[in-house]
Amino acid sequence: MDSAAARTRLDEDTIKTLVENELLGLARHAIRQGRRFVLGIAGVAGSGKSTLASRLVNSVNTAAQIPGFAVYAPMDGFHFPNRTLKHQGWTDRKGAPFTYNALGYRELLERYRSSANVGPVPVYSRREHEPVPSKHPVTSDTAFLVAEGQYLLLTEEPWCWLADVLDQTWWLDTPEQAAKRWTIQRHIDVGRTPRRAEEKYAKNDGPNSRLVRTKRRPADRVVAW
Repeated sequence: MDSAAARTRLDEDTIKTLVENELLGLARHAIRQGRRFVLGIAGVAGSGKSTLASRLVNSVNTAAQIPGFAVYAPMDGFHFPNRTLKHQGWTDRKGAPFTYNALGYRELLERYRSSANVGPVPVYSRREHEPVPSKHPVTSDTAFLVAEGQYLLLTEEPWCWLADVLDQTWWLDTPEQAAKRWTIQRHIDVGRTPRRAEEKYAKNDGPNSRLVRTKRRPADRVVAW
């Protein structure tokens, strides 16, 4: 069971309240201790994780009135390069747990938990289909990191090793059919035919999502759109 007794329904007012009444204080307390607060948002493909993460980052920065107080650090920035996937024969499984550098992601989050460390954060480009440097690095003003990804709560190694670098975790509980629909549409938006998009979901995204739903550790809070 998740730690939260009930889902928190997300809208602009709820996000603003969570930021002002909880998250901002946690980040300020962490920075006084010489570290940053790291929130991890998990959910299946197509659940809206990146949308939520972006809204939280914007809301925290607005509330703090400090640009870069919050920084987005997504798991997708640690996709293995396409050349590696091709070499391993994993191209058709891109997005499966083994197609990410999980240890590299953990190392980045652990490094930036210390307020003494600053530097770049990789993100995923849906235009280039590769990780690229973010335009918003971690700076001396950063007190809050928003980590986001499908496997942040996965109980299998090496993903389970993220547990001790995430200060708080949220599970974004999106209905299966809605997440499926959004994922298929995303494949169509990058040039796949509807048939190819359906096939990709059936062979890769669907199994990955079932794995995430059945083999995850409890989250501190369950949220839903």
